Amino acid sequence: MNREPETYEELIRKKRCIDLTRYYELTQSDLEQIYNFLEQNPNGQVRAGKENISLVIGNDLAKATVITSKCTNSSIDGIVLTNTIFNIIPHYSPSTSRSSSGGFSSNNNNNNNNNNNNR
Repeated sequence: MNREPETYEELIRKKRCIDLTRYYELTQSDLEQIYNFLEQNPNGQVRAGKENISLVIGNDLAKATVITSKCTNSSIDGIVLTNTIFNIIPHYSPSTSRSSSGGFSSNNNNNNNNNNNNR
């Protein structure tokens, strides 16, 4: 990645790799490996989780190259990066302010009102 991009695709690939460093602890060697992987595998995917980054071709995770890298941003659960996309997977934590029976209570009230109106 020390070389200057010569095409638009190379520029975007380099930018996405650099953007990855905003969320993960990566060495220059890791970035080179990710960049070269995407360059050599047009259909390749970089799937980043909380503790590692997998370089995947197709859906075969068994053959994936894994880079150990810690996510530094607690607001995300991961990133999917290809030559055409950069998707951030936000961290989801269930809200405790809603009760699971809240929807049922409302439905029961509607049913009771409907039953009373039918009499």
